[in-house]
Amino acid sequence: MKTRLTVAFALVCWAVVLGAAGLTEEIAVESIKLTEESKSPWQVFLPPQAGIVERFACDELKKYVERMSGAKLADADRSDKPRTIRLGLRKDLGAGDDLPDPKPGHDGYSMSVSTDSIVIAGDNPRGVLYGVYDLLERLGCRWYHPTLDPKDPEVVPKNPSLSLPVGKWSASARIEDRVYWISSLAFKIVPEHAIPQLDWAAKNRFNTLSWQCVVELIDQHLEEMNTGGIFDEMAKRGLVLHGPGHSFPYFLSTEKYFEKHPEWFGFRDGKRQPHGGVWPATNYCMSNAEANEEFIQNVEAFVKKYPQIERLDLLPIDGGWPCECEQCLKSTPTDLLVDLFNKLSDRLEKIAPDVILDAVPGYGQMEQPPRNVFPNGKWQGLYAHWGRNHAESYSDPQYGRRANMLIWGSYFKRFWICSYYAAASHNPFTGPPFLHAIEGDTKYMVEHGVTGALVLEYPFGFWWSNSFNIRLGALYPYYYPKRDPRSELRDYALRYYGPKAGPLLAEYYEMIGSNENLEKTYRAGRGEAEDWDLIWLKEMRAMISRAAQLAADDPVHSYRISKLADATDMLIRLGSSRLKIVEIEKVVADCEADKEEVKKKISDARAMIADLLSHAEKLAAADNGIMDGDEFGGWIIGRTFTGALDRAERALRGAEAKGKE
Repeated sequence: MKTRLTVAFALVCWAVVLGAAGLTEEIAVESIKLTEESKSPWQVFLPPQAGIVERFACDELKKYVERMSGAKLADADRSDKPRTIRLGLRKDLGAGDDLPDPKPGHDGYSMSVSTDSIVIAGDNPRGVLYGVYDLLERLGCRWYHPTLDPKDPEVVPKNPSLSLPVGKWSASARIEDRVYWISSLAFKIVPEHAIPQLDWAAKNRFNTLSWQCVVELIDQHLEEMNTGGIFDEMAKRGLVLHGPGHSFPYFLSTEKYFEKHPEWFGFRDGKRQPHGGVWPATNYCMSNAEANEEFIQNVEAFVKKYPQIERLDLLPIDGGWPCECEQCLKSTPTDLLVDLFNKLSDRLEKIAPDVILDAVPGYGQMEQPPRNVFPNGKWQGLYAHWGRNHAESYSDPQYGRRANMLIWGSYFKRFWICSYYAAASHNPFTGPPFLHAIEGDTKYMVEHGVTGALVLEYPFGFWWSNSFNIRLGALYPYYYPKRDPRSELRDYALRYYGPKAGPLLAEYYEMIGSNENLEKTYRAGRGEAEDWDLIWLKEMRAMISRAAQLAADDPVHSYRISKLADATDMLIRLGSSRLKIVEIEKVVADCEADKEEVKKKISDARAMIADLLSHAEKLAAADNGIMDGDEFGGWIIGRTFTGALDRAERALRGAEAKGKE
């Protein structure tokens, strides 16, 4: 009797833990033993017509069950044997009454667990894979970070005896396309990083990878994806490729056309400009019908050459000027681009009807809605608000770009939104959880019928710090409204950092990710923290120190906490450092300032910058995902620290020279 009560109590506790992460519908009263003492009587049946994704899903199930329990699941030659796991497409399994009805949505699956049968049925191949990952998560697996740090493994609990509660459920995505703008496919192709990242993406219910090219290297990039095994690994998981991004100069190149057709190119500063390659860059002349025709023909040839690209993302030069010729000035940059995409989509509909073309409204030359030329319904919009502070969500009535987003969204049948949850250029590089933004953004997208959620990650070196926000960028849109960011955050802290340190770090993350505290990390990330910000951040750092003490007997948990500590220390070190630069700028502007004193301040500031860069380089050398030395030195420091000092020194020299005259 005591044993039965203990088992019942354990099942209740197990269901409560899963319920906190949205992984179960109700408390189970009965369970089945999948493995016992590292052995299993269960077999796996895969229909003979199963495709590459279903077969990969089967391999994943076997691999992780063996990693957890030591038991190997044998293959079944028939589906009607007792204790058989039937795995495949719903239409291939003939599961009948064993399964609940499919849930309306995308990439769905249905599950049934009974005493002598487990069924994992996908509405499509990806659904089969997601169903396997659901089952493995119920057994305790978690995929919080890509497997890029050998000292920081996946959360795969060791248990020779695995049990599952009896039950039935169905799941599907509320948002059709869940897109990961993958940092190891951004500007260069790094297969040894990309493959672990795309593996992690599929486990967290992404179905599309977005690639950003270097214009001159587009063909090389695609060849590297092929030879590096990236396309093969994507195919196993049913992942779709989206790209090449900012690529207009590839389709109308200066080298090929400028000498013969200078009139095709952008007019600025009184002359025709090359299409990219020179900064400030100028986009081509989109009022020129011949230039547009050549551009479209080149896109058609590209689509035929590279059928791997199922989502064709074509964008003008990032930050480039529009043409200012007389004819272009009669229209607007938005109208010219919309007209180009209308013509291009008409042509692609005939030669590549399965390719979905998109452009980026709300950004660059298409920030403002069109005046006279409107989308024809044959291409999709990818709305992008770069630089948003994530204390705001799209659902907030006060969100400043909401009207613009609503107008743009009304033009498209298919409408994606790009969220910069992991762009270290404008977010705190420590990656605080954007709880309010992720909750509100997803609510907005679901309620407004948005068809795609794209999460941008850049640069590569901050992959660990940003993983929580990226992960929820797909997981929450898939399971919305279940598996919400707050319950996922607590699940993350408890499982990733362990039972001793996890509860304290769950409180830490909830505090640092709350909207009332988020601005403190934003200010520190810019080097503009106030005294009270630093006091608060140091108190938060003390929580990490206490967590480290609690987990001191576990090497893996201790190591993970050390990464959090190192990132937080760097944030505190950056702290209020830029305020010293601001003070110098003010002093230089003061004509009465003591020039020697100003020089001393500049010298001290340069020493401070050298110290910050040295510390950042040490963190980056650890190659564990908490620091990108190039980005820190170039964008964070170079742009607003070193550049400002250089300008101050030039102004000081100018003032001194003027004083000698």
